[in-house]
Amino acid sequence: MSEQRDDQESSRLAAETFMPIMVEAFHDGLREVASLSRWVLATLVVINGAGAIAVLPLKMANDAKLGGAGAFLLGILAALGAGLWSLYSFKRVSIAANTMMGYWLAVAGDSPRVAALEATMKSHMDQAIGARGTHYFVFASVTAFLVGCLLTGWGLVT
Repeated sequence: MSEQRDDQESSRLAAETFMPIMVEAFHDGLREVASLSRWVLATLVVINGAGAIAVLPLKMANDAKLGGAGAFLLGILAALGAGLWSLYSFKRVSIAANTMMGYWLAVAGDSPRVAALEATMKSHMDQAIGARGTHYFVFASVTAFLVGCLLTGWGLVT
């Protein structure tokens, strides 16, 4: 009986110690990711938008002009897709983090620890954090910008 009480006390103490750290880390990470996301996505939209606008008045083959402008527009759409995917990923991470915080608050209030639940919560958090959709959209936007530049350059040379 004493061993079980010691385990509960240890779990409660761990929860009380780590909850403020988890909450602070989550909030700090959220602020940093939001700031970085805004800068990256705004930059991608601006460079692709500038490319699309800059290619229109140039005297060059219509195929290259249309291809370049189309690539820049695809870059804009991919950047917007990255923003939307980022919001979706944030929602998943927030839900997983709130579940974890609720669990640890319950443990701090003398509820027993459940190893299977902890493993499931960790798995959900890993899946939410590991989503790579935003990376693919950003890569597509950068690639579209480079393709637009290449097509525009090719149109000017020919």
